Amino acid sequence: MTGKIVVIDPSISGVSGDMILASLIDLGADTKFFEELRRAIIKNVDGVKDLEITVKDVIKGGVKAKSVDVRIDEDHHERRGVEMLRYVETVANEIGLGDRAKRFAVDVMKTIVDAEARVHGSSLDSVHFHELSSADTIVDVVGVTKALESLDLFNAKIYSLPIAVGKGYVETEHGLYPIPPPATLEILRSKGAKFFSGVAEGELATPTGVAIVSSLASSFIDSLPVLKIVGVGYGAGKKDFEKHPNVVRVMVGEDTSSVDGLEWLEHERIAVIETDVDDVPGEVVGYTMEKLFEVGAKDVSIIPIYMKKNRPGYSVRVLADVSAYPIIVETLVKELGTLGVRVSFVDRFKAPHREVRRVDIEIGGQVHQVEVKVSRDYRGNIINIKPEYESVKRAARELNTTYRSIANAVIRAFEEGDRGEN
Repeated sequence: MTGKIVVIDPSISGVSGDMILASLIDLGADTKFFEELRRAIIKNVDGVKDLEITVKDVIKGGVKAKSVDVRIDEDHHERRGVEMLRYVETVANEIGLGDRAKRFAVDVMKTIVDAEARVHGSSLDSVHFHELSSADTIVDVVGVTKALESLDLFNAKIYSLPIAVGKGYVETEHGLYPIPPPATLEILRSKGAKFFSGVAEGELATPTGVAIVSSLASSFIDSLPVLKIVGVGYGAGKKDFEKHPNVVRVMVGEDTSSVDGLEWLEHERIAVIETDVDDVPGEVVGYTMEKLFEVGAKDVSIIPIYMKKNRPGYSVRVLADVSAYPIIVETLVKELGTLGVRVSFVDRFKAPHREVRRVDIEIGGQVHQVEVKVSRDYRGNIINIKPEYESVKRAARELNTTYRSIANAVIRAFEEGDRGEN
């Protein structure tokens, strides 16, 4: 466990691929791979004659930041989406990205291609890129991935603040569009990313930048979590604004669990959604519970209560990922008819490793395989052993014995070291 938390902040001036790359370099990512990336693109991407990647320090709105400049001499002005996917995968292989990093790079590119295909009503094979067809996109996607790998951030918990996308209109190959333009908007939609206009006129968030951030972030948060900052990287954009710096910042911090001595548990930020209702039939409450699990609830608790005028009612509490709370609120309002829902965001510590094992037990001369849920901490210590209900019930019926005898036998077998197969 690295104990790292990363918070990406594109709420200042939006985000682009080169801004994210520059911020990671400012954090300390090794740039020695640039020459290797340069050679790999020239070798494998059709039409690229030469490529130069340079990094420099700049001042943006009084903030010192890194800036990445990419100069490309290439013939191709238009490439198909399937070609871009192939180029990213080939270049990723060429520079020796690990499997996890390579999957991320390909997923980011596929997010962009899928968005373009959906907007234009095309397939992955037939959709053509215009603004995004330059090898500059490959530099951004693969370069960011390599930088993340060098900083060991793929093992971190990554959040993002809402993305500032800008205001006004942008000129595209197909004409004038309101900001965010269609491809960017589709990526924001498909990834469930939070965004807002921001304070500046013009386009602030590029499709590549949005795809990278939304693919990295496990959730979008409205405010900074509690963490101990150990590093901040600033990546500069090319424009200059009068009232704010044109930068994206990436903050790396230590999980509060490390500070509190709970490094053996996994820390996450979750939403707690609550409402109290009366005059709702029990059948409706039961149906709502099922619906809540379908739309992403981690857990649902329903407690009978007495409300004003001694009316019997229910207190409903739902735990969910931060990104899922809007659909949870919508479900509660629509299904229960509640007039108000409370939402709070809290820290949760949990067992980081959970797995299902199978153990063989013998009762009355008959052997049966039963599933058991095992939870461990980051040190590998067992936190809890729990026989799986349906598996135990099935064994109890087949062996014509009690549920409790099967459950006890499962725990004994596991503790004695007969852990069966995965």
